[in-house]
Amino acid sequence: MFLSNEPKSEKQMDTWKQLLIVLGLIRLNASYVNLALNKAAWQRYPFHTTPWAANLAVDGRYEDLSAGGGQCAISANAKHIAEWRVDLGEVLSIQSLFIQHRTDDLPWDERNQYTSRFLGFSVYISNTTNKDDGTLCFKDTNFTVDTIPNTVNITCRIDGRYVTFFNNRTHPPYPIGYSSYAFADLCEVEVYGCPISGFYGENCSIPCPKNCQERYCDIVSGACRGCDVGYLGQKCDEQCNNNTYGSKCSKVCQHCINAEQCDYVNGSCPNGCAKGTYGDKCDIACPSGLYGYNCQDNCSINCGVPERCDRVTGRCEAGCKIGWDPPKCDAECEGTFGDNCSNACGFCFEKEHCHPLNGTCINGCDSGYKGQQCTQVCNNSTYGPNCSLTCGNCLYLYGEQCHHVTGQCPLGCVDGFTGTRCLLLKEGSQYLYPIIYSSSAALGVIFLLVIIIIVKRKRSRMRRHEQEKETKRKVQSYQLNDVYDYAGEDQASFYEVDASSESDHIYAPVN
Repeated sequence: MFLSNEPKSEKQMDTWKQLLIVLGLIRLNASYVNLALNKAAWQRYPFHTTPWAANLAVDGRYEDLSAGGGQCAISANAKHIAEWRVDLGEVLSIQSLFIQHRTDDLPWDERNQYTSRFLGFSVYISNTTNKDDGTLCFKDTNFTVDTIPNTVNITCRIDGRYVTFFNNRTHPPYPIGYSSYAFADLCEVEVYGCPISGFYGENCSIPCPKNCQERYCDIVSGACRGCDVGYLGQKCDEQCNNNTYGSKCSKVCQHCINAEQCDYVNGSCPNGCAKGTYGDKCDIACPSGLYGYNCQDNCSINCGVPERCDRVTGRCEAGCKIGWDPPKCDAECEGTFGDNCSNACGFCFEKEHCHPLNGTCINGCDSGYKGQQCTQVCNNSTYGPNCSLTCGNCLYLYGEQCHHVTGQCPLGCVDGFTGTRCLLLKEGSQYLYPIIYSSSAALGVIFLLVIIIIVKRKRSRMRRHEQEKETKRKVQSYQLNDVYDYAGEDQASFYEVDASSESDHIYAPVN
């Protein structure tokens, strides 16, 4: 704020007033415009007669600073609050204010009765008629009757529509020199700024940055008063980043996929949500029983608590039912079985998977193993598929047996045998002749049995042949007796033929 003290003598005061007018015209023509000139004005407690109405403080005239000059707005006497304001017509960018107090054309010093009336005054700029909705532009807390200037120039770079002069005497005791009542005796109030909103600079020719809130910016620097949603920076030329969005970038992005930046204005996730969330802003957790991207996957019914799993990973909260593979419990155990698939399958046939609940090998065991779970190796001198093969003539010193899969003898063979399984006799072995004799005897027995079987089969065929001949003879005899009986009844119709004839019939009809 710039304040100036007016000269004390009347002659100097007249000269100073003229200079102010000239300076005002220069200020008006060279840079900013008096936005308050001839605008609508209002005063809370106007004086009871009309010559001192509120609009006289914005009529552009303040050559005569007395009550009789008709150029000043004067408030009522004996009031504890004085309030005057001017309506600029719209929200405009303001650079400074000029205030000319009433002096009654007397020297402006401690003897002038009006100095005490202005002590403690305030100036507000607002967008409504309620000054408290706006900004306190200036508040006098230091002036005395000896130091208060007249005129007053206040730098106040604010956007607003209403400029309010306010003073009060409501909380005594008051500082030394203060009047007992509040007054608003104003001969002129000028408000300088740009006549068109959305511009700045001395000639009001530079547009405010496009992302300034409502296109309002500092009248000198062009800095935005506030930014549109989604922007920040003095000139609102930076989009929200670092996972923020919204007004003043004060809101935090939620759960966009791959932790991507959300839309800087509305917070939506352009490429979708991270696992476990859904909604435009990905700020809604998946409902119970669902998980994954956009909550499209169902928690497994095979969870320890069915359909209860982590919304992001799908991991079952209470583990899996027996026979199901953690963490999602969406597949049966493979190569394992039991609770959380913690037990390894045995040696199932052709390495098939065992039953996921109890570990049973459904199609049997691999060679060399036995038991329902195929975890037991062949014993009792057996090996191979289903432990169905007998070990050879292995050398056993400490209770060993042949290998349960291959049948190989780990310590070699007993005397007289050779081979990996000790099944071959060594040449010249003492076991050879008994074996030969035994083998010959066995072959002889087998040969004799074969001859007996052949003879029995031949005799059986001969008996069947004799029985068939006897049966045929009896059938033929029965047929001849029946024919003779029939021929005696009608001798004119048939003649006897030779019984040994090869005809299909014994008798033939006579023509």
